[in-house]
Amino acid sequence: MFKTKSIQMIFSLLAAALLWLLLILMGNLFTPGSGLHRVVEALGGSNQGYIQAAIYAVFTYSIFELIEQRKFIKVQYQGFNLGLLPVRDQLVLSPEEVAQIKLNTIQMEKNGNSYLVSDFIKKACTQYRNDQSVGETLQVFNAQVDTSKEELEGKLETIRYLLSAVISLGFIGTLIGLSTSIGMAHLARTEEGMPAITSHLNVAFDTTLVALIAGLALNFLYHRYLEEMDTFYSRAKGYIIDNLISRIYKA
Repeated sequence: MFKTKSIQMIFSLLAAALLWLLLILMGNLFTPGSGLHRVVEALGGSNQGYIQAAIYAVFTYSIFELIEQRKFIKVQYQGFNLGLLPVRDQLVLSPEEVAQIKLNTIQMEKNGNSYLVSDFIKKACTQYRNDQSVGETLQVFNAQVDTSKEELEGKLETIRYLLSAVISLGFIGTLIGLSTSIGMAHLARTEEGMPAITSHLNVAFDTTLVALIAGLALNFLYHRYLEEMDTFYSRAKGYIIDNLISRIYKA
């Protein structure tokens, strides 16, 4: 896991560096002062675009993190296709059949089919075996699913930090550009000084613009993942409650 993270970090840094170099090359192709040159410069196509390059590195690494989390959730959806629970209408399950469902689930996991859904089914069956109470089983099952969801949400702390880091980098670039411009204020009356001051002011606001755009994109992908995660856990709850817990009948 650590090795994968390191590879992703190195790739993110290399990708950001290559993009920065590409933008610098593109900036040299366009006439200074033209619209295209200004757009490329705003994206970091100059020697002062190191803040934009840092934003691109954080953005790329965040994408890797989100892809990894979304891949995990998509794999978990396969657990619904294992046929572990009966889905026929009006079917009831005896305690013996509940025990058999647990045994079938354990056997399927031994064959390499281990998913969150199968783990939830095992826990629900075990809880019913322990107290023989459908109400207690339902209560404990809901708590177990909520705990699993909280654990998965805890793994999002890195992504949350990176989201705030992108915006912070933009503000850092703004402060650097503004402070540099203020430090050159004494050159404002000279012919060479005003363009230099303007250049640093451009950098100040360009970094914020890039950071906000990157932040918007990351927030969209992040909340898209949260939607997928919420949908999975909601479906898992419904699947097990409807086809297992609510079907248990003890004569």
